Amino acid sequence: MESILKLISGPDPLDGKATIAEAKGTFKSYIDSDFNNWGLNKPGQATAEMALAVYEMTANATFSQMFSSLADNLDKLIMSQAQIIWFCEKHPSWLRQDGYGTFFLIKEYGKYFVVLVDVDGDGLRVGVFHLENDGVWSAEDRHRIVAPQL
Repeated sequence: MESILKLISGPDPLDGKATIAEAKGTFKSYIDSDFNNWGLNKPGQATAEMALAVYEMTANATFSQMFSSLADNLDKLIMSQAQIIWFCEKHPSWLRQDGYGTFFLIKEYGKYFVVLVDVDGDGLRVGVFHLENDGVWSAEDRHRIVAPQL
C-alpha cells in the first residue's frame, strides 16, 4: 500500500491546559463555533511533555485513513487543546501555509475530533470536524498532520 503520510519534522516537547474556543489571541481570524456547540470548550488535565511529529500528505485520504495510517490505537495520537495552541504559537512555520490545513486529533466524551488549523491573511483559523467525516482530502494540497511522535 502506498504511504499516505511522510514525516517532515523532528520532536518538540510541550504541555498546557488552555482551550481552543478561548484562544482568540492565537486564532485571530476565526474560531469554529462548534467547539462550543459540541461541548468541546472545556479545559483538560495537565499534560506531560511529549515529542511531536509533523507529517505531510502524499496520497488522497479521509481523516480516518490519515490518522489510522500512523497508529492502530488512535488514543496514542490525541493531543490536548492546550498542546495544539502551544504548537500553533511556537511553531507557526510548521503549519501548512496558503490556506491549506494542518490537522490534529483530540478526544472528548469518548469520541474523536479533528482540529483543522489554517493560515490566512488575517492570521490563524481553527475549525473542528468529527473524525468520521468521510470527505476525502487531496494530497495535491499537501495538508499536514501533527501527532505525538511514536
